[in-house]
Amino acid sequence: MIKGNICAERLLKIAIGITILILLSGGIAGAAPSTGNRVWDGSKGMPTTYTWNSYSFAGFYYNLNDNLGTEQLTIRNIKRTIDEGDIRYTTAPAEVSFGYSGFGKYQVIGFMADKYFAGYTKNSIVSNKEVKSTLGKSQLHRVLLDDNDKRIVAEGGTLTLKEGYVLKMKEVDIGAGPGQIWITLLKDGNEVDNGVVSGDSAYIYSKKVGSVIDLPIIAVHFDNVFRGREVNAAFVRGVFQLSESFTLVRNGDRYGEMEISDVGLGGIDMENRNSISLSPGNTVDLMGDLKLTVADSDVLRFALSVEKTGTFEVRGTVYPAIDEWTPLNFGLNVGGTNIGFYYDIDQDIGNENLRIEQISGSSIPRGKLKYSTSSQEIGFGYSGFGKYQVIGFMADKYFAGFTKNSAISGKEVKSTLGRNQLHRVLIDDDTKRIVSQGSTLTLKEGYVLKMKDIDIGAGQGQILIALLKDGSEVDTDVVSGQDTYIYSKKVGAESDLPIIAINFDDIFRGREVNAAFVRGIFQISESFIPVKTGDRYGEMEISSVDANSIRMENKNSIGLSSGSTVDLMGNIKFRVADSSDVRLYPFVMVTPEMIANQLLIDAPARASAGDAIIVKVTAGGKAVEGASVGIDSDTVQTDRDGIVNYTLKKTLDGGLYNLTATKLGYQKASKGIEIKEYIENRLSIDAPVKANQFETITIKVTQNDLPVSGVTVLFDNITAGQTDSSGAVKYTLEESGTHTIYASKSGYTTAARDIDIRMPYSEYKALDINIDPEVVSTGQTAVIRSNVTNAGTKKDTLPVVLIINNTEVGSKPVTLAPGEVKEITFNQEVALPAGNYTVEILGQKKLIEVRESSPVNIFLILGIIIVVGAIIIYYMTAKKSIFEVIKKPK
Repeated sequence: MIKGNICAERLLKIAIGITILILLSGGIAGAAPSTGNRVWDGSKGMPTTYTWNSYSFAGFYYNLNDNLGTEQLTIRNIKRTIDEGDIRYTTAPAEVSFGYSGFGKYQVIGFMADKYFAGYTKNSIVSNKEVKSTLGKSQLHRVLLDDNDKRIVAEGGTLTLKEGYVLKMKEVDIGAGPGQIWITLLKDGNEVDNGVVSGDSAYIYSKKVGSVIDLPIIAVHFDNVFRGREVNAAFVRGVFQLSESFTLVRNGDRYGEMEISDVGLGGIDMENRNSISLSPGNTVDLMGDLKLTVADSDVLRFALSVEKTGTFEVRGTVYPAIDEWTPLNFGLNVGGTNIGFYYDIDQDIGNENLRIEQISGSSIPRGKLKYSTSSQEIGFGYSGFGKYQVIGFMADKYFAGFTKNSAISGKEVKSTLGRNQLHRVLIDDDTKRIVSQGSTLTLKEGYVLKMKDIDIGAGQGQILIALLKDGSEVDTDVVSGQDTYIYSKKVGAESDLPIIAINFDDIFRGREVNAAFVRGIFQISESFIPVKTGDRYGEMEISSVDANSIRMENKNSIGLSSGSTVDLMGNIKFRVADSSDVRLYPFVMVTPEMIANQLLIDAPARASAGDAIIVKVTAGGKAVEGASVGIDSDTVQTDRDGIVNYTLKKTLDGGLYNLTATKLGYQKASKGIEIKEYIENRLSIDAPVKANQFETITIKVTQNDLPVSGVTVLFDNITAGQTDSSGAVKYTLEESGTHTIYASKSGYTTAARDIDIRMPYSEYKALDINIDPEVVSTGQTAVIRSNVTNAGTKKDTLPVVLIINNTEVGSKPVTLAPGEVKEITFNQEVALPAGNYTVEILGQKKLIEVRESSPVNIFLILGIIIVVGAIIIYYMTAKKSIFEVIKKPK
């Protein structure tokens, strides 16, 4: 009976997979496709039931080499309010190969846009072909290491693993017979296992984890054990490691707006437990890092997106499912920042297009890869400025010119694209700011606007301003309220190009304070990239350019060899499957700098009028001080930790509101918050919005900002305790997922607040690697630097290891908070013979060239000594003669 059910599940998943492929390849003739795009747009005739899967959505887990993805999300009856149960998410385990093929295969599953280990199968050599399903035990584990890298570990040396594990090579057996090595496994410096392994064998470390007995969490394959006259070493190839921590997945568990409706060996099903509003400008925290980003437009338009930091890949839909990419199927929204082909979701602007016309064998013939883009008119952030021309180019946003609708240019058409120039837009916002007399407004590229003096006489308020560039004054002017300051200059071939525009709403003259009220700033870069016919960008060449458009094509054939990465143009690359079939997708590798100015908001999804809620604002994983947070015009600023206690007005009506965060030079953030109307004597809960599993948090209960003692606090249905005289109670978070905290006391209205609890993990990633010098002599010291970040959720201290020529040669303990970046430096003597060697830090690799040291020329040194000696003797002799002349009696 069980076997029959499993077969039925497999047949169902095969049927679903075939359906997905049919839909991706075009679906029914004449019907709009019901999948394939990341953006759903009600104005484009899209069906009201739509599916996002691993092929079409860059956030979902997808294995290109094995052509498998397990996640799928379907929304039915799409309208402004999605009804309960109309969002369905499914995912199923799939078998993939280990990085080291000799280990066989294991089960992997995508869950909430992350990759997890789901179990060992009958094809898993690591488990001795014993089936061990962690998913069947409701456990999902992160895969920490899964590689096929070669490493050399000398006798007495170590192999650094993850989560505090280190494998030490204690001693090599120098006797006759096959080479063997005695190894010990250390955890946080303490020995937890030891054993003897020989060449062409694997060391396996198993332990009880959760409900799974004898789960192999570490596997290291030894290719060979070398016994030499001077050196004994082990040659390792193939390391696999699972995290001991795990995420629980059980029926009824909640993650954000979603709840698990079914979980078992066949996979996980989830549905939305409440209705979800897609109001204009709203960002819905769907589950985990998955979001629904809704356009600030009368047209219902939204994108499935994912919130990430650090370094990650954003890809387009997979070829051959499609052969043409647009902003709707190649990109991702991180907050308000679009990665991939440029697209403004609020105004539906962006038309970059990349099309493969032909693939012959494993290459794209000359002229058969076409790229096109054209300028479009878009509204300024401050509507009073009118509109300007914008263009997406090689997955970046650029200013293309002012139009007859541009108030900044006096409605004069100025096409920078027509002058073969593209400029970056540095600032484009309508945030209100108060700048007092004597203070400054900091812009980009070294510009600062100083409010020098305010006219305190009768008549209209005026202010004397000065514009400084790198500290030197470049312009002065007098402006009044309802006036716009504009700074123009010659840039390239364009004369009098407005590069800075600042709108002054009002000038305030008070008894103690004089200030200017600014609303609306626009700035473009003085630097530009030239775009002319014949210009080459990677594999592509501009075939035509005019005042409205740019076209490019490949002038040479492009090889698509198995497992390769092709630098296509700018930041855009092709990743090709390591497969006999030609399968690929375009992608952009996101770096922290690309999203460093995108504000993100952490705040409760639900609260009541009168509540004081904790709001945290970050950008690129770092706290942002001085960000304005609020609903409508009621704003307050974040402290140095990016946190503000924001009190919701008691007069707010019940409904959905957009909480926003703004700061000059940053991309605006928005988050939907459902607010219930104010009720007298309602308790208020002060607790983190997000926290890590096993963390102990403080829950505070107040009423009208005063602590309330003796309140019974429940965590779901478990009593956490009663509040003390300060209104506080401590509670340790044992389970991951979304949970509800309740606070109740006789005479008061009960309060409830959700909290998202995540499995804590740390994941160190190297963002780059730099070597100085890149060519060294044997025995010379090289300075090796790398910027390292923590892409995980908890602060940790972990070793950062330097590997040269597949051998660990250095290690440093590094403490990093989530999102923090530190530069790590190794001063390493390179004692290697002449040749090219790979230097590696946390997966980032670079070549170093080693040359033989120049032999010492004894004769040259002797010659130098003789010459120097002769000079000294001559000098001393001449000096003596002079003294004798001086002393000679007259």
